[in-house]
Amino acid sequence: MKVISEDKVVKVFEFIKEFQKNEGRSPSFRQIAKGCSFPSLATAQKYVNVLQERKMLQKNTIGKIIIPNNLSKGKTIIAPLVGTIACGTPIFAEENIEETYQLPTAIFGSAKSMMLHASGDSMIGVGINDGDLIVAELCDTAKEGDIVVALIEDSATVKTLHKRNGHIYLHPENPKYKDILADNVIIQGIVKHVIHSFK
Repeated sequence: MKVISEDKVVKVFEFIKEFQKNEGRSPSFRQIAKGCSFPSLATAQKYVNVLQERKMLQKNTIGKIIIPNNLSKGKTIIAPLVGTIACGTPIFAEENIEETYQLPTAIFGSAKSMMLHASGDSMIGVGINDGDLIVAELCDTAKEGDIVVALIEDSATVKTLHKRNGHIYLHPENPKYKDILADNVIIQGIVKHVIHSFK
């Protein structure tokens, strides 16, 4: 068993706290390795695991670092930011987690959520613009009129859900786009909040 350097344990923990304070999100293993001058990602992972074993931090189900709530003011949830979601033509759903963010429950609620980049103009009628950040509650069902994150085969999109004559349609909120017949749709979440990007 390799020797654990307590100096490095402290160094990693302080780096993570400072990164969280300055960036409002948790660092990646690559950022930890660079910030702590480690020779490899494995070293960063090793000391994060030590901190986790000591209950000084946590990792969520996708392996991202979660900073305990006592390091920030107020109660928060952890939301992963996943790949860009099309708001025009559906694009391939990349489930690569880009970052994780802490969101205040007072604003975003306490349900398990994810964040996504919006791309395109098909949902401008409900205020979702190109470049916005979408906050969606993770779920696999939705009701009529919900704005959903939907998976169709290998493509993901954000649209309004409608049910007509026994069929499911994904409706764009822009008249220049047509409804998508989506009887085999898989609901991945319901859009609850939009964070606008002012360019």
